[in-house]
Amino acid sequence: MKKILVIDDDEIFVKLLADTLSKEKYAVISASDGEKGLEMMEKEKPDLITLDMVMPKMGGFKFLEALKKKGGVQNIPILISSQLSKMKDISEGVTLGMGVGVKGYIVKASENMDMIIKTIERTLGEK
Repeated sequence: MKKILVIDDDEIFVKLLADTLSKEKYAVISASDGEKGLEMMEKEKPDLITLDMVMPKMGGFKFLEALKKKGGVQNIPILISSQLSKMKDISEGVTLGMGVGVKGYIVKASENMDMIIKTIERTLGEK
């Protein structure tokens, strides 16, 4: 069973995504900020990470910077999932994530859960 780490402070989104992913036969773990996300990533070795960009303590931008300093996450693909929808924010997130595993950007407000799941499956090479 593939393991997905959801790093996001939006409890409702995390619960909805976790419930949906569990039905799709994925194991889901979560962290409410980037600091906890880094700890969970080291401990759990997920197959994929979804990363919100705006969170307390350590947001997604700082999380990606920390990964760059550590030398990346080997082969763990990262999907940015954020409410930030301006092209500048998307470009900054993807550019910052180059070399540390960012494979795509999901604007949460404009995607339904089915599309998010399809993006996750495609990123994992499962569909």
